[in-house]
Amino acid sequence: MAERFLSQLWYRVEGLTPRLRVHVTVHRHRYRGQPWYVLHDHASARVHRFTPAAYMVIGRFDGQTTVGAIWSELAETHDADAPSQDEVIQLLATLHQNDLIHYAGTPDVADLLDRYRKKSTELFKQNLTNPVSIRIPLWDPDAFLTRTLPAVRPFLGWVGLLLWLAVVTWGGLTAAQNWQALTRDITDQLLSAQNLLISLVSYPLLKALHELAHGYLTKVRGGEVRDMGIMFLVFFPVPYVDASAAAAFRNRWDRAAVSAGGIFIETFAAAVAMVIWASAEPGAIRAIAFNIVMIGGLSTLVVNGNPLLKFDGYYVLSDLIESPNFGTRANKYWGWLIQHRLFRARQLKEPVATPGERRWFLVYAPAAFVYRMVVMLGIALFVAGKYYFVGILIAAWSIFNALIKPGFKHLRHVLTAPGLRKVRGRAKAWTFGSIAAVLALLLFLPLPLRTDTEGVVWLPKTAHVRARAPGFLDLVPPARGAAVTPGETLAEMSLPTLDARLEELRWREEEQRRRLGVAEIADRGRAEVIRLELEDARAELAREMARRQDLTVRSPLAGTFQPVAPPGDLAGRWFAEGDLIGYVLPPRPEVLRVVVPQADIALVRERLERVEVRLAGHLSDRHETRVLRAVPQATTTLPSPVLGSLGGGRFLSLPGDEAGTETTEAVFIYDLAVPETLTEAPPYGLRVHVRFDHGTEPAGAQVWRRVRQLFIERFNA
Repeated sequence: MAERFLSQLWYRVEGLTPRLRVHVTVHRHRYRGQPWYVLHDHASARVHRFTPAAYMVIGRFDGQTTVGAIWSELAETHDADAPSQDEVIQLLATLHQNDLIHYAGTPDVADLLDRYRKKSTELFKQNLTNPVSIRIPLWDPDAFLTRTLPAVRPFLGWVGLLLWLAVVTWGGLTAAQNWQALTRDITDQLLSAQNLLISLVSYPLLKALHELAHGYLTKVRGGEVRDMGIMFLVFFPVPYVDASAAAAFRNRWDRAAVSAGGIFIETFAAAVAMVIWASAEPGAIRAIAFNIVMIGGLSTLVVNGNPLLKFDGYYVLSDLIESPNFGTRANKYWGWLIQHRLFRARQLKEPVATPGERRWFLVYAPAAFVYRMVVMLGIALFVAGKYYFVGILIAAWSIFNALIKPGFKHLRHVLTAPGLRKVRGRAKAWTFGSIAAVLALLLFLPLPLRTDTEGVVWLPKTAHVRARAPGFLDLVPPARGAAVTPGETLAEMSLPTLDARLEELRWREEEQRRRLGVAEIADRGRAEVIRLELEDARAELAREMARRQDLTVRSPLAGTFQPVAPPGDLAGRWFAEGDLIGYVLPPRPEVLRVVVPQADIALVRERLERVEVRLAGHLSDRHETRVLRAVPQATTTLPSPVLGSLGGGRFLSLPGDEAGTETTEAVFIYDLAVPETLTEAPPYGLRVHVRFDHGTEPAGAQVWRRVRQLFIERFNA
């Protein structure tokens, strides 16, 4: 027998006669076409999955046959496929730690087995290390669920699914129609004192329905639900139900249905609340409906229903792809890859997984880590905008649990893990060398420093043809694209009451002139007053005469005329003073008007080395240009609606601004010269993508600048 099958500690366990505890049942499942054995512990409502190789040993536990005899039999009948003695000891450790076996052994057996596997994480320790899921068990709900199951059973099948689909579709269409109103000032609405008070009631109630859905779906498929209590989700108390018994279900669709039950309930409630919100008048009912829409809709999409976080969506994905304990196994697979490939710890056994699972693992582990950090830091920033201390606490806890604590854990593994004993030097070199390389890259390697923004091909204000006086358009303007010269008449307007007004003012002037002639002879004191009235009449007449001249619309410069509507549609239309009639487009644009965010203005002002632009539709062509002028004062008005989010631009438009030119952040306006390298004149109003080049700077300095700007912007700190 090969030496690798033997263990120096075998004599300590070979005389044990283990058997499965009476509260443990065995179920045979198939995952991805391969058989597995699931041990369901009814006492703790937990399930444990084992390979057929492991069950070759477990299945022979009868309380009479010794471990030594079982191993000897397997070694003789299965030869090289038989488990080694170390693997049998490891299996005994796993079964013992999870209280799945009973045996009569010496007092130090437990200590021996603990050398092979760490003690299970205690509930208190788990609560301390997980800021978003602190659990306090309170009640065994199995009897209650059994009594009330007949009342809800009709909604736990196809009827309930079709009802859910209809209501959620209705709610989704309603949300799309009212999206702007729903998301207007969403931060202030969510974190307002009124909404938080509503959440104290609505959130626990909605989560109670969520958890009861898990329980009922487990019961209707024959499972037991023995644990219900309170979970502090981001420090907020909500009920929870332990429906882990569903993991013992043979059919993957049954397991997935139990996991998805909470998602169905919350989205159903959100859809109903959305319809109520859209039709209700402002008041308490509308506020409650808004709260439920945000809890049931937003939290489901971002947290509970997303498979990258270990909530319902994660378990649905695991069940559907038949890969239990998916996230943990993905992390372990990455750990094995690093140790096997980089550290060359060839003696480490590859985690059991199918080729398809390995591909999932490669993508899932890094994606889940990044998404988890984005969500937690996003929640921290969101909350800190209103409640600074709470947000900072969440952010610090998230960074500690996601980066600092795992980092120290991995360093300790490299320094002390027995499996790395033979390659410890290489493991240290790779680990600390990688840390040093990353720090060097962050602190010393110069990287391009650039800021990107957008602008438009700018049409000068002088090119806008506007009505200088109110009136009806009589003379039809030139056709679209007609060439015009400066001062050329573009349109004639008329104001029917203007001629009568001019005639009235002429007679008034004549009246004052004749009165002045009489007063100069009869009453010289009175003559001075009449002379002032005569001057007023003449001035008013002059103003109205000028107004009549303004009815003739002339070209402000040379170019091609572009009316705001077909000339035939403009005839007879009323224009108020200042209304736009058309544009006179110069032969070639001269200015690109660009918007610079406030966060980038310091770099643009102080460290600008080069400016590069690309035109929309021709993004592969880069053109270098120069700055013509800059407006020193910040503004919240965009020069064109195409730069705002409503027009497809990068700047967030102010909710409620129909024009789409008001932005939520302060911006600065720059004018750039149209590149001389452009062979064809770009059309006015075209979007341009601009890159300001600021030279080079280490990545660490660039990250530090953005973090400082974030704290100044969000926390004024």
